[in-house]
Amino acid sequence: MNWANRVTLIRLVLIPIIIIVMFLGPAKGYGWDVITTKFTSGNYSLSLTDLLAGILFILASLSDMLDGYIARKYNQVTSFGKFFDSIADKLLTNLLLVVFAVIGILPLWIVLIFIGRDFIIDVVRQLLASQKTIMSANNLGRYKAAIQMLGLSILFFVGLASWNDNGEWLYGEFGLINQIVMIPTYTAAILSVAAALNYMILNKEVLFSMSSDHGHGEKNE
Repeated sequence: MNWANRVTLIRLVLIPIIIIVMFLGPAKGYGWDVITTKFTSGNYSLSLTDLLAGILFILASLSDMLDGYIARKYNQVTSFGKFFDSIADKLLTNLLLVVFAVIGILPLWIVLIFIGRDFIIDVVRQLLASQKTIMSANNLGRYKAAIQMLGLSILFFVGLASWNDNGEWLYGEFGLINQIVMIPTYTAAILSVAAALNYMILNKEVLFSMSSDHGHGEKNE
């Protein structure tokens, strides 16, 4: 096994560790309260588990760039790497999105946008593959992925659970601080939708031809 694939496997191993560490702490009533250590300053507090999980998530995110760099630089691109790199990326982000929704850090609607977009893209990719066509890439998807990772990383350290004051206008879900913190995630959600539409526009000729062929087939029957 080459080094690029080893890095990918390390990222896969880190995923369950990150989730378990998050739930070991006091996650707004959903945690197991095994580790209750917090770092507190005024209205702000950061649990040790969120700190550790955040660091591990950042390392896992950076490993995504590292394995790609190693694979390209040292010609270690393999079918195994392509498949499991994609799986690791989706598991890392989508599982974390679900956990953040469960513990009240992210609203459900934004999680559904991200996961729904991935589902649609996967369906389109499979349809194109059935026609022996490789999906045309675009930079919007890359920008979305980078900003999404940034947004999720920030939520570990200054997310909704980090503020103890009950002043809704400042510290609540729709308060000023949380809305500022959520800007990268909102931006990634917008880019997520835009990238999905762009993917379909770039590949519209193949998709439309498939629809046309299907329609003619039914008519001839």
